[in-house]
Order: sequence, then C-alpha cells, then structure tokens
Amino acid sequence: MHKNNPYSQNLKLALPIMLSSLGQQLVQMVDTLMVGRLGTISLAAVSFAFALTYNALVIGMGISMALTPLTGQNYAKGKKDVLINLFENSLSLNTLLSLLLVALLLGIIPFLHLFGQPIDVINECKPYYIIVTLSFIPMLCFLTFKQFLEGIDNTKAAMIITISANILNIFLNWVFIFGKLGFAPMGVFGAGLSTFISRLLSPIAFLIYIRVSKAYKMYIREFQWQRLSVYMHKCLLKIGIPIAGQMFIEFFSLFGITIMMGWVSTAALASYQIINTMISTSFLAASGICSATTVLVSHAYGLNDEKEIKHQFYAGWKMVLLIMGTVALIFIFLGRYIAMLFSDDPEVIQIASSLFLVAGVFQLIDGTQVSGLAGLRGINDVTRPMMYAVIAYLFVALPSAYLCGFVFKLGTWSIFAGFMFGLITAGILYHTRFHKTLRRKFH
Repeated sequence: MHKNNPYSQNLKLALPIMLSSLGQQLVQMVDTLMVGRLGTISLAAVSFAFALTYNALVIGMGISMALTPLTGQNYAKGKKDVLINLFENSLSLNTLLSLLLVALLLGIIPFLHLFGQPIDVINECKPYYIIVTLSFIPMLCFLTFKQFLEGIDNTKAAMIITISANILNIFLNWVFIFGKLGFAPMGVFGAGLSTFISRLLSPIAFLIYIRVSKAYKMYIREFQWQRLSVYMHKCLLKIGIPIAGQMFIEFFSLFGITIMMGWVSTAALASYQIINTMISTSFLAASGICSATTVLVSHAYGLNDEKEIKHQFYAGWKMVLLIMGTVALIFIFLGRYIAMLFSDDPEVIQIASSLFLVAGVFQLIDGTQVSGLAGLRGINDVTRPMMYAVIAYLFVALPSAYLCGFVFKLGTWSIFAGFMFGLITAGILYHTRFHKTLRRKFH
C-alpha cells in the first residue's frame, strides 16, 4: 500500500461516493418538495411509506456492504479469482434477497393500519408504497455493482450512473406528479413511478459499463455457474447479516420516531419528514467519507498494517466532524427557512423549526457513531456492533424518545431529542470496541 496522505486518499475515494449518495438523497428531497405542494396529507403519506420501505431496504443494503471490505482485503493481496467469486456470489445472493424483501413488504399491506397512522395517510401512501417496494429488485443489483467497484478503488462509475439516474428521476417527477407532457397527474404514485424507473435503469447502465471496460470486463466475462456456492453465500452473510442487523435496528428505531410523530398529529409527521430528509442528506455526506474509510482500513487490514489502519480511521473521523459541524450550524440558524421550502402550512413550519434545533446537535453525535462503525467494518468486526445497536437503539433511544414525548410531555421536539441518547451510547460503544479489537490483534 502506498503511504500517501490519508486525508487525500480518503477524499479521492470519498468524493464520488458522496456525490453519488447525495444524488440519491436529492431524489428523496425533490420528492418531498414536490409532494409537499400536494398538501400535508400527501407529505405525511410519503413519510410513512418511505420510512417503512426503507427499513426493509437497509437489510439489503447492509448485506450488500459485506462485499466492500472482503473485496478490498483481497484486492490488496491481488487475488483476482477470489474477487470474481465474491462478485458473482454477491450478485446472486442480493437478487434472491430482493425478491424475499419485496414479498415481505407486499404481504403486510393489509396490516398497515395497525401502525396507528391516520386512515387518510394510509390510503394515500399505498400506491407509492407498492411501486417503491418493487424497485428493490433493480436497486440491490445496482448496489452489488457499486460495492464491488468501491472495494477495488473505483468510486466514480457509481457517481456518474447515480447522478444521471437522478436527473432523470427529477424530470420524471415533474412529468408524473403534476401531469406534464400529456400525462395525467399521478400525485404521490407519480413520485414512486419515477423512483422505480431510475432504479431499473441504474444496474443496466452499470452492467454495460463493466462489459465494455477493459479493466473490469473480466469480472463479468469469467462468470461461471459452478462458482455459485452455498459456502460463498455463507461467507458474505457472515459479514453482511451483522451489518444489515445493525443498520436495520438503527433505522427501525428512526421508524419508531416516525410512528410516534404520527401519534401526535399529521402535521408532526409531515414536519418530521422534512427533518428526516435533511438529516439523511447530511448523513449520506458523512457516509461517503466513512465508506472510503472502510475501504482504506480494509486495505491496511489486509496487509496487517496497524499504523495505517489508525491513520485512515482518524483522518476519516476528523473529516466527518468537519462536515457535520458545518451542517449543524446551518440547521440551527436556517432551519425555519429550510422548512418553508417544503411546506406553507404554519403548523408544519413551527414544529419543523423546533426539530431543526435538535437536528443541529444530532449531527456531531451521528457523525461520531458512524465513523466508529466504518472502522469496525474495515477490520471485519461486525457482530459485536450489531449487539451494541440493540442496546443503544432498542433499549436506550426508543424508550428515551417515548418518555420525553409522552410521559414527561416535554413537547414534540423532545421525541427526536430522546433518540440522541441512543446515538451517544452507540458512539461510545463503537469507538471503544474499535480500539480494543486493534489492541488484541496487534499487541
């Protein structure tokens, strides 16, 4: 491994990942902005449907992420055959998983009313919910391509494909939601249809790119049915299930906050959709840095270089804190004006303004915990973090949010504030675990 400046190494990998991730998030933001023009009920419907489907999607995302550190470690060692084997088996595994998730989400449609949301919100969300669920199949195929190429230091391809797909998505949003170019207005369903089409085209574009690329076409050309094996699926699941479990638990707890907001009022739920859209945007910017940190740490870990592991870890963490600190200031001082971009409902704007103050503090804590996770994933330490997530989010975050909002009745803002106690717990546990694991391996 070339011992370059860890900051420049990270940024070289991270910038395309950040742009790609932010491009994906831009679609959600545009969906929210455009749907917000349809009214508070439509905005609340998208909030509920997105929260529920995304909790299932993170399972697939987490399992696909197992490919990156495994690819990075074998790429550093020059093991081409192992890379092809990992790629082929990950693609088959993620396709099967997407079919399972789609079946699960479609199967619970008759039970959506059990979440205690307003009935008009449930009825409005169903068409959007169905079409976004179906988009999981191409989405997980795309993520397989993305995670594999990131493991071998190519982050630009995913960026270009994602940004292109997002430009198309925004255009189709305008056409389908409001009924332009001769189409009938589709409302909320139009936003979901746009997402489906862009997600369908993304893996097709990736497949074409790899097949025509001299550097990467061998990974597709040398696919063989006999490479598919239960053993390789198990290897990927061994890393992927804990990552998916940790992500699911964290996002499930955020879904719990969404449900609690719906208990308060439709306006509170719509307000939280605005906040969730913005914190997801900043989180993905930080995740770009952290994804690069995982790759670079995995390379150093494959070469048993403790000093380089620490250099890459601390460089990534510092850059994340810089990003999240900047965003925190924006949320604290400009939150009300951001809310006004999404809705003209005075009640929604008022609630969102108070939530933005909490979201400002949220940023630095969230950046710290995700940085700890990035380091742990780079050294294949994924099982214990999943256990920590159970403690932090199920036993600390959700009870704290409920107590603050419904027992002590501190206000709608306190539901979101209570969640931060779980983030603090997670950050402490992840960072402590990272350093203990390195000490055991190298000393």
